[in-house]
Amino acid sequence: MQTSEKILLSFLSRLEREKTKNDYKRDINSFVKFIDKDFLEANFYDCKKYINDLNMRVSSKKLAISTAEKLYSQIYSFFNYLEENNYISYNHFKKISKPIASRNISKERIINWEELDKLISILKTYNLRDYSILMLIFTSGLTLNEAVNLKWNQFVIDDRGNIGIVFTTKYGKRYTKVHKDTWNLLQKYRNSLSSLIAQDSYVFLNNRGSKITGRWIRMVLKKACKEAALDREYTPRDLRHTLVAYTLKKGASSKQVKQQLGWSNENLAQRYLYTIQQLEDNAIDYLNFSLK
Repeated sequence: MQTSEKILLSFLSRLEREKTKNDYKRDINSFVKFIDKDFLEANFYDCKKYINDLNMRVSSKKLAISTAEKLYSQIYSFFNYLEENNYISYNHFKKISKPIASRNISKERIINWEELDKLISILKTYNLRDYSILMLIFTSGLTLNEAVNLKWNQFVIDDRGNIGIVFTTKYGKRYTKVHKDTWNLLQKYRNSLSSLIAQDSYVFLNNRGSKITGRWIRMVLKKACKEAALDREYTPRDLRHTLVAYTLKKGASSKQVKQQLGWSNENLAQRYLYTIQQLEDNAIDYLNFSLK
């Protein structure tokens, strides 16, 4: 086995997860293919040319900035290993700027009120299941994964009539509030189901009685955006971003938003400050909004 192959295998053996090993191996081999020489022979200009190519692909929208940032970090880490173990004299990536992904939420990912009204009008014409799950994602800020895996026994109602969803995490229980109109919509959907629904069954089922897939929901929203003649197509995640932005704009605190969405840190709300000044008022508890 050649020296470079042994070195690469030695580096990969330090990583715990198999997926991480495969990612590093793929991206290191991609770097080697790009420079067309052994990684031990890579000079500053090879490394600089590789990063410039990443930046060009980002600029032409052929590569996500977050992916470019990840590629840089992985190659940087590998070359640090080479330097620390005296396989190379210096890690040239130390002198090359890292592609940096923006942490702000772009205003293009926030659905303005006029477009939201058009979108909801179209969704109202769809079946109750698809309408309900997308409105639940929007009004409660659920992730797509949380929504498709939701079960009826996760819903709770307190003595004041507030409806919530209980999520069990490694940090304990988290309670997410459900908008009253969304709850009424969910009850209407449940009553429309032909068979008796057990409390531990999934909320959103396909025609075969299995839980609905995230891919289907993305397709439904994509179709609705086209039918509503919106300027762009939105994703379920954009519905979540829209809820956060309108909530903060209307006056909800970062702590309230953190609790509703299950963020690990309320400082994540800072990512939305760039956009909320351009938004109209709307929020789950502050929202003058009806699904009726």
